Amino acid sequence: MIHYDPHEDASQYLEDLATAYWASEALFTALGAGLFDLLEDIRSATTAAIATRLSWAPDFAERFLALLRELGLVDHYGGRWFNTALASHYLVTGSSHEQCANIRWREALKAEWAALPAVLAAGTRTRFPGEAASDAAMEARRRDYLSAMDAVLTGKLEEILPMALPALPKNARILDVGAGSGAFGCAFLEALPEARATLMDIRQMLPIMAAVNAKRPQALNRRVTLRTQNILKTPWDAGHYDLIILSNIVHATGKAESAAVLAEAVRHLAPGGLILIHDFFTEHRPLKSRLSDINMMVNTYNGRAYSAAWVKEGLEATGLTATAPAPLATDTAVVFAAANPATLSRLALDRAAQLITPIKACGFLDAIPFDPKAVVFAEFARHKCAFGCSSAGTKTCAVNDAMSFEDAQRLVRSYQKALLLRAEPPTGDFQRNCLAAEALAFKDGFYKAFVFWAGPCSICPDCDPVAPCANAGHRRPSMEGSGIDVYATVARAGETLHTLDHKGEVVKYYALLLLE
Repeated sequence: MIHYDPHEDASQYLEDLATAYWASEALFTALGAGLFDLLEDIRSATTAAIATRLSWAPDFAERFLALLRELGLVDHYGGRWFNTALASHYLVTGSSHEQCANIRWREALKAEWAALPAVLAAGTRTRFPGEAASDAAMEARRRDYLSAMDAVLTGKLEEILPMALPALPKNARILDVGAGSGAFGCAFLEALPEARATLMDIRQMLPIMAAVNAKRPQALNRRVTLRTQNILKTPWDAGHYDLIILSNIVHATGKAESAAVLAEAVRHLAPGGLILIHDFFTEHRPLKSRLSDINMMVNTYNGRAYSAAWVKEGLEATGLTATAPAPLATDTAVVFAAANPATLSRLALDRAAQLITPIKACGFLDAIPFDPKAVVFAEFARHKCAFGCSSAGTKTCAVNDAMSFEDAQRLVRSYQKALLLRAEPPTGDFQRNCLAAEALAFKDGFYKAFVFWAGPCSICPDCDPVAPCANAGHRRPSMEGSGIDVYATVARAGETLHTLDHKGEVVKYYALLLLE
């Protein structure tokens, strides 16, 4: 995903944005040709052998393979080409985390996105599956969609199950709403051998669901009930459940319909039960979320991306308690809700990750999980502050002398978790936001929360440079003033910093929020 960095060349960013499809077309072409399956079968091959097997012109094949190497999909050694680990794991048919169906589905969406100008003008979707399409063609389309969604879900379930399982009874009754193939609900059945699941979807999906379920182990199959239900038609004909799953359901419809689905799910929740909502939310991976929102605009009647805050607010309006979104390593997150707060307390959530969304709402551009052991200390950083800054020795930087270089190291290393906070000037606002983030973490139970910010203290706009500090409780040391090499530290988080060439360039500020 291409992000605009104001420190980089703007024209280059625009060019990269305009040519982003070059990379996706290369991926689609290689996958469609069967290149990765070929290389996996024969382990490695010369350009000539690949060109012969795939009916490519040898010199053009060499150039194309060179591009794929730069994309990290193939590699070259001793005159032979082979799959990288990335390709072997994800792009080979039958591989451990195969994503082929997912990628082919994304390729098929290109034609729909071509309708974006017309959609913007019409205020509604303009392309629809052909009315003359046969039932077989429509069923094939549904199967392709489910294959793509299941490919995406595989890795996500590895994160989601450990979060939810501690809050569920061994014999949990599970309802998978809009279940598709039933992969989500059945993943819980595999983890809970005494549980039972109802897989619920529209009638057109039931034959596909039944065929998939028939291939599952018999011991699991007999714990599954298939139910036909249009979830937009309420009330549902269903019982009460210990776990209700809504995975990629909320974004599929407009606000009124999605709110009705949430309310109906609440109505079927057993006492002590848990609702699990897995979706893309605007607070998590905002660029991908906004792209997904436009994908809904182009490809659905009224689907859209929602904020986790909107979902949480809707659930709490029904009397439930809901968590902040638990972000996954991918582009989606999970919100949990329950009538009994004790149910939520049993969830195995990364509480530091739970702080990301509310802390970003304090005014930060990003909040990045960070290992305090990865903070880079260097004495030159402290010396640079002492000898290279006009505020050195003044009241606004005196707090940096409260800890020695060694004390600062010991303090940071004593913590297990941290968030690296990114923002922009003005300095006073940035520092006040740092204090708000520290206070928020403290109230959430991180009683040892402590923040290192950037720059001379600018908390009080009317600070008297001579009088004793009247607001000592709001002073914090800066990262650089404490001996932290900020450039090297943020690089370990995948962030970039460079020295500024001209006055007026956009400045990046970073803070380190320690959590314990």
